[in-house]
This record gives sequence, C-alpha cells and structure tokens, in this order.
Amino acid sequence: LPTSPFRFGRMEKRQSRIKKNWTLGKFERSVSVSESYLFTSGSQINEKQGSPQIQIKPTRLQSDSHHRNNEWANHTELQDVDVVEVAVETAISTAKDNDYLKGFINKITEPDVRLSCTVVGAEVSAQKGDKKNWYCSVGILHTQHLKNPLVQKKNLSDWKKEGLISEVFTTSQQPDCRWDESLEISISKPADEYLVIEVWNQEKPNGEDPTGSKGSKKKQKESSYLGRMFYCLKPVSSDAVTKTLDLFSHSVKHKRGNIDLLLSIKGTDAEKGSLLGRLKEHRALVTKIVVHESKEDARRRGVEDNLPPWDGQMDPAAESLIKFHAQFRSLSDFHQTAVHFSVLFSYQKANTVQMSVLISLVDSVSKLPLDSHLNDGAEISQLFNNLQEILTSTLNVLNNHLVDFDIKSSSSVESLKEHLLLVKKLYSMEEFVNSLPSNFRSSTAVIETAIQKSIVSWYSMYATSLSVASSNELEENSDETLAALSGIFKHVLNECNALKENVAPIFMKLFEVDYLAHIFLTLNSHFEHVARLLKSISTSKVSNEEHLLGVTYQLYLTFQALKQLSQASVKRFPGEQQLNSYHLWFIHFVTRWINLATAKCKKGIIEAIKNDEAIAMTEDVGYSSSLVDTMTLFHNMVVFWKHLQWPDPEKAYSYLSVLIISIAEAALYYVVEVYKKADQCFSTDGKLIATVQLCTILNNMQTIRDKLSPPELLSDEIGDTKPVGIIDELGLQEFFDWLEQEKGIGLKLKEFVNRTMHNTADDISNKMSTGIFHLEKQYIPAVQKFIEEILLKHGGALSVENLQYLEEYFNTNLTVLSKNLLYPTFKLVLRKVWEATLRIFMEIGDTHLTKPSQWQACRNIALSLKEYFRADGEGLVDDDLDSPAFKAFLFDVDRRSQPTNILVLKCCSDLAAQQTMAVDLPTKQQQFGELSLTIGYLKTSSVIEVKVLEARNIPVNKTCYMPYVELQMLPGILFLDNPNESYTTKKYKQQTQNPQFRETFQIPSHSSIMQLEGTILSLVASNYDATGKDHFLGLCVVPCNIIPHCIDASELGRSSMMLNIPLFHITTSGVFLELVTRHQRSDEVASQLYTTFIKKLKANL
Repeated sequence: LPTSPFRFGRMEKRQSRIKKNWTLGKFERSVSVSESYLFTSGSQINEKQGSPQIQIKPTRLQSDSHHRNNEWANHTELQDVDVVEVAVETAISTAKDNDYLKGFINKITEPDVRLSCTVVGAEVSAQKGDKKNWYCSVGILHTQHLKNPLVQKKNLSDWKKEGLISEVFTTSQQPDCRWDESLEISISKPADEYLVIEVWNQEKPNGEDPTGSKGSKKKQKESSYLGRMFYCLKPVSSDAVTKTLDLFSHSVKHKRGNIDLLLSIKGTDAEKGSLLGRLKEHRALVTKIVVHESKEDARRRGVEDNLPPWDGQMDPAAESLIKFHAQFRSLSDFHQTAVHFSVLFSYQKANTVQMSVLISLVDSVSKLPLDSHLNDGAEISQLFNNLQEILTSTLNVLNNHLVDFDIKSSSSVESLKEHLLLVKKLYSMEEFVNSLPSNFRSSTAVIETAIQKSIVSWYSMYATSLSVASSNELEENSDETLAALSGIFKHVLNECNALKENVAPIFMKLFEVDYLAHIFLTLNSHFEHVARLLKSISTSKVSNEEHLLGVTYQLYLTFQALKQLSQASVKRFPGEQQLNSYHLWFIHFVTRWINLATAKCKKGIIEAIKNDEAIAMTEDVGYSSSLVDTMTLFHNMVVFWKHLQWPDPEKAYSYLSVLIISIAEAALYYVVEVYKKADQCFSTDGKLIATVQLCTILNNMQTIRDKLSPPELLSDEIGDTKPVGIIDELGLQEFFDWLEQEKGIGLKLKEFVNRTMHNTADDISNKMSTGIFHLEKQYIPAVQKFIEEILLKHGGALSVENLQYLEEYFNTNLTVLSKNLLYPTFKLVLRKVWEATLRIFMEIGDTHLTKPSQWQACRNIALSLKEYFRADGEGLVDDDLDSPAFKAFLFDVDRRSQPTNILVLKCCSDLAAQQTMAVDLPTKQQQFGELSLTIGYLKTSSVIEVKVLEARNIPVNKTCYMPYVELQMLPGILFLDNPNESYTTKKYKQQTQNPQFRETFQIPSHSSIMQLEGTILSLVASNYDATGKDHFLGLCVVPCNIIPHCIDASELGRSSMMLNIPLFHITTSGVFLELVTRHQRSDEVASQLYTTFIKKLKANL
C-alpha cells in the first residue's frame, strides 16, 4: 500500500445499548439510544426535557499510566489537572468493582458549587378585580425525583415534607411582579439538578407564609398558585446569563406566563470550571484514555513494537466515562467533537489511525452548526487548521494514486474510495471551505487536478520505454518498437478497463468527474507519435511478416477498444482527438491482414482434408473432422471481420468484398478436394449399396452449402431449424444499412454478397448432385429389375402382396442412407428416389400393363408408397410427395385406368376446349382461317340442320387446291343408329383463300343426346389430293348443347345460329395418345374413333 499519513483499514462499529429515562411533568418517556464510537455527538435532549441518566459499567481497562508516545502526550498539556489525573488513573486501573468506579466518579462530581439566581420579574395572568401580592418559591430538585408523582401533583412545600428537596427559598411580595432579588443556593451536580420556581399570589399580605410549615390549611388556601417552571442547570456556567422561561400549570397543559432570571455558578470549583478550563480538563481526560486504549489494542494484537493503525475502538466503560465527564462539565456538542478531533488528529500524526476513524471524525464535525461557532476563537481556528492539514495530506496521496494504488485490488480501491470520501466530507462543510485559499474552494477542480497529475506520473513510466525502443533506426529495431507499442497500450487498455470498472464510478458518484475523459485528454498528445511510428513500421523491412501482421492486428484491436472507451467520455471536451482517426494508422495493414487470413484458411483446409478419413465423428454427428476444422477456419475469418469494424464506409465496402470472395473460394476448394475422397456406389445382384464414406462426404458438402447460402434460400430444405449462415454470423444486415445510410452503397454490396454466396452454394449443390447421381444411377436399374421380377413372378399383375415386397426392398436399400445422411440431404435423395420410382412404374406399365384394372392396381400401390415415403412425418412432406411428377403420374394412371368410352368423351370435351381457346385468340393470331355456317336443331324430325356457307383466310396451295369440309357427330358410340356416318361437301377446284360451299346437311340426332356433355359436331377442312393423301387444313367443333332448338322448319329459318368459327390444329393430349395406344392394342371403341376421325388428323399430330 502507498505511504500515506493515513493508514487504511475498516473500523468496525461496536454499539452499546444504554437506557435513557427521564420525566417531564406528567409525561414519561423511555428511549433506547444507540451509541457508537468515541466521537458521537453529545446528548440531543433539550433543556426542558432534562439530562439523561447514564449508568457507568465496570471497566476492563488495565492499570498503565504510561503514554503511548511520550512526546505527543507531553504536547497535550496535562499539567495542573488535579481531579482528572486521579480519575484517569482510577479508570485505567485493574479495579473491576463497579462501586469503586462509581466512588471515583463521585470524587469528580462533588465540587463546592453555588447557584446564583436573580429573580428579576414575571408576566402573569391575574383574575379581574383582585388585589395581587406576588411572590416566588424557589428550590433545587434532583433528576432522580422527576418521575415521583408528588412532583407532578404537589408543590414545593409538599416536596420538602417528603424529603425530595432540602430547602425552599421565598422572595418578597410585590404587587407588580417585579422582585429583582438574588438568591445563592448550594448545588452539587449541575448536570443532574433542576431549578424549580413557583409563582404565588397572597390575598392577605399580613397572613402567614403559605409555604411554611406553620401556616394553617385555611391560610394556605388564601394563597393562589399561578404556575411553575423547571430548568436544568447543566448549561449554566460562571458567566451570568439571562433566561426567560415559561410558567405552566401542574398539568403542563396551560401556559400561565413567563419569568425572567439571571443565572450563574460560583464557588472554587466553578472558577476552575470556566470554558477554557473545562475544555483543558476534558482534553486531558480523552488524551490519557486514547493513549491507554491504543496501547492495549496493540498489546492484544501482539504488535507492541510496531504499532499498526488504530481502529479507534474503546472499552464501553471508557466511552461512558468520557461522555459522562463532558455532560458533567456542560460541554456543548461542538466543543466535545472539537476536543475529540484535536486529540485523534494529534495522535494519528505520531502513530496513525485507520482511515475510517478520520472519516467518522470529519463526518461528526460536518454535522455541527459551525456557523454559530465562528466566533469561538482558538477552538474553531484550531479545528479548521486540523481539517486543512488533513485535506492537504489526502490530496498529496491522490496526486499519485495511479502509481501507488493497485486499481485491480478490491482492498486498494476501497482505500482510494475512503480518501475520496474524506475529501467529500471535508468539502461538505461550507464554513471550512470558505476558509480555504480561493484555488482550493472547488472540490471538482481539486479532484480533476489530482487526476491529471496522477495520469502524467503514470504514463511517464511507459513513455520512457517507448522512447528508448524507437530512438534507433526503425529498419533495425522495428520489431522492438512494435513490441514496445503493443505492450504499452495493451497495459493501458487493461488499466483503463479496470479504472472504468472500479475507479471511475467512484469519482463520478462523489464528484461528478469523468475520470476516463481526463485519461484520454492527457494521452491525446502522445497518439501523434504513435501514428508516425506505425507508418514507418508499415514500410520497413521485417524478418517475419506473419508476426508483424499478428502484432499490428492486436495493436489495432487495442486502439479500437480505447476508442470505444473514450467515445462517451470526451464528447463534452472541445478539440480534435487523435484517437478518432486511429484506423488510419493501420490502413496499410488491412489488405495484408485479409490475405494472411485467407492463406492460413486454405492451408488449414489442406491439412484438414489430408487427415480426414471421411468417417462421421459420432453417431449423432454425420460429418467428418475436416468439416469441423473448416468451419473453425471460417469462424476465425468471421471473428476477424466483426472485430475489424472499419469505420470508413468505402474502404469497408472493398474489404468485405475481398473477404466474401476469399470465403467463397475456400468453401468451393474444400468441396472439390473432399469429394475426391468419396468412394463410388455400386450394385451387386440388383441390390443398392451406398458407402458410409459417400454419405459423410455428402453431409460435409451440404453443411458447407447451408453455411454459405443466403438465409432466404434455406427455408425449403433445412426444415424448421435453420443453421446460422456466414451472412448472419458476419452481422451484415446492420453493416448494409450503415453503408446505405452513409454512402448509398449498402444495397449494391448486399446484392453482390448474396449473388456470390448463392453462386457458390449452387456450385456446391452441383457437386453434391454428382454424388447423388451415383445413387440414382445405381438405384433406378436395380429397382426396375426388382419390380419386373415381381411382375413376372405374378403373371404381370400388381397387388398388395407386391407392395409388401417393395417396402421390404426400400427398407433394405435406404437404411444406410437414412442412418448416415443428414436430414436435408437424405430428404433430397428420398425425393429423387420417390420420383424415380414413379417413372419406373410408368415405364414398366407401358410394357407390361394392358388392362385398365391393372393400371388401377398400380395407382393404389403408388398411393400406398406415398404414405410409406411420408414415414409418419419423418420422411417427405406433402410438397415433396405431391410434386409435379406425382401429379403427372396420377393423371396418366387415371387416364389409363379408365374405360375407353369415358376416354372418348374426354377426348371430345378436350376438342371443345381447344376450340374455345382458338375463338379467344385475336384475329391476327388465327393462322388457319375460319369457317362460316348456320346451325339449328329441328325437334319434329330430330335432325341437326347445318348449312356450310364458306371458308375465309385459308392458306392457298398453288400446286393443287380443292378444298372440302367433312362433318361428323362425335363420339360415334352415342349414335348407335349410324355411328360412323359422315357428311362431305362437294370437291371442286377453287384457287382462293375464301372458298364458297353453300351446302346444307341434315344429321339425325336424338334430343336427349344433344344435351350430353362431350357430344360435338366436328367439321374437318381438308384439301383433296388425287394421290389419296388429302391435306388437312383445319378443324372446328360445335358443342351440341349450344345448338338452338326449333319446333318446325318455319321457325328454323328464324332461329338458326350463325357462326364464324376459327379453324385450329389439334394439340395432342394424353387422352388422345392413350386412345391411339389402345387402338394399337385392338381396343374396339378406340379403333372405331381412330378409323373414323383420328386417322384423318394423324398426319398433323
């Protein structure tokens, strides 16, 4: 600990409980008062309440009259102290008998003292019309009788009869209450005695004295009692003082007037008891007790030869004795505290006391009404001198507190806090502060000066070593200079953090002084030199580049932390702070830092892959050791960027771009290299075998891909729990917002980062697809072979029994994948397996399934497999299962499992839908022209009458052009009377785009059939070719349910529908192709439609 006039320690309170009882009038009080320390202020009981009665307990003090320090003891002027000398010798003796101690105290409290009381006059309330003859009765009552009921209810004459008082004194009778009579009364203990005066009125002046023992009761009643007063003699001294006191009734409820008195104490002991004599006597008593108590404390602790700082603790009996003496000698709180302070301050200069003792002393002084004692001459002057000496010594300690105190030690910080608290207490006394020189009257200014002086001494130790390191040529000593810089400011940072945590809050709380602000303001002048050194080092030759970059990066982080510490502190100080531009000192190093980080990352990846056996680290972790090492390397680069926090937006933009590219290249390099360690899948006897190594490699690749993927791309494949990607770890969103706000380039950089990461993730996905392709390549033939074996075994039929075989096969071949692949990758593989299974069903079905019922069985098995792949929520989700491939599969299977009659109706409905689409096309997009006709249905004859008028905008064939139109009702299966009948217009040469036909046809049809969905009238426009291969021009259809119905021929002419229908070329659908397939398989209904209709369109399909 630092050398200081005040040693440090903690003074523990020791409390004694003393019961104080007193009575005033009819009111009784019992108060428990807590007394602590030697230096507590005196009794707070006012004059009318009385003096407390203190019980003195047996002392534990040992007999020893030697002083702790003879020089200091002689300085305290103990000569000519007769009674006190005896009292102290007795108090520190080995006598433990309580009565003996009380007897010693009685020697102190039995002086020859007399009270001089001059009764001047009174103002009283009198009854109207009565002649008054006023007189006073005077007596002395001891404190111990205040609680006696007679005192409350009776008068002085009764008290005398009962022995409560020894004598009653009476003034003369005066009609105007003016007596001016002096009485001299013997007293023993002024602190324990009360002056009691009663005012009476004598109706018959010549009657007997009502207070005497000889007066009759009748005559006593002729005297009227007006009121009385009580006054404690404790504050009365040899100096006469005038008092005006209130007169009250017996009940103390009614004020009856007041009385004027002139009081003083006389006698041999009273002369000796002047204020100066009483203070001298009290100081001598306190001095002897302090010397003895401190010595006893050292003896008990076994350190008599080397006295430690005293904690100020005293034996309770000694404390009571000191307090008793102060009360007995009528010393005020101010004088008591001044004496105690003077004694302890003198003692500490020779032997030292603990800091807490001084703080308690100053606190007691600060609570005194010093303004009312400024005229007390020597006492107040001595007190202020002592306080000023304490302040000066404390400030001398604070001027070097950074050097002398260990700010990381809680005990040392506590000691510093005690010094500051002492200064705070000193400056809380306005009267004392006004007595100081003008430059010491501001506590804030004094503390700030102490901080600045301490910082200069503190930093000068480090500046010296830095000057030595940088004094020689930098080319030869750059390493040494850099090491000195790094060491100094790392220590400065540690010290500043400790100051911020432990010291700065104390200064702020006590004095509202920003400690760190003064630190950085003082260091500001040294930072320019640091900047020059770093610039020189950046261009100098070094033996170890990696070491240089490592040290400069750590130094950069150190200044960054210092800048963050300084930001909140130096705002209120004007002027440019060198630390604000700390990053510019390192601008030549940043790109070299990034390049070094990238090189170390790639080197680490090479080493990690070299030592990797492509085996999962544990059963719960599906990736290998190389991935863990690579992710650690990526994390290091993330930490590097987050710590960099480059404050210049434009430079930060370029640095991040380089860093992102470096991470992407490193990730892609890892994926390419690690895949080289993967074994290939192979098939044996139709069974799929996927190696554990391949699964582990795929897991590694997937994890890297997810790490690099932008967050918005992870939701579909990762599941509910998304991994934290590189972009999130870098905390780039806030960085993008900052760039956008500062320079408007945040969105541009965000787009670049997302694009780079997205492209890298795609490259990794493509590499993963290579591995998955090996699985798929081996899987499809193996499954296809297995299903074909099942079909051959069961005669080409699929059943529930087949499904059982399939599920067993899948369980066998997918177990390795499900156990070793991470869920996202396994899900990807499972989705491909599902889609491949559907394709296999279709391919095998086209070869082996010929009946709709077989396709229906295939459909049922596929739906059951769908639930198998769902795996009770642990497999594929609905979005994967209901993929476009599955929907196409269901559509094809549903089509193939339906009867041909239904397919024919669907084919006709499909033609009607295509016609509607052709009608909705704009005229310019109608490439095949249109057909104009009128149509109506005649109910009476059940025929459709169609008049084909003309065709327009038909493309012209210059070689041969003989257009015609063929009409046919579809589907033919509904027209059982003549299902294959068709109607054709005449064929003749018309070399024009708008051929005319003007022909009418009547086609039989039942009205019930006309309303069915799917019945249509087809009109096929063709160009006749004599070679037998007519050229198809276009097709149009009219749904039968839109043809108007007429009752007879006359109405038919008015109600027929005029249509201009665009010609279109048919778009082949699955239904169409299925009908062709069934025709090839000799299906009768399909063959009928093919022969009568589809064949005409085949050349155009």
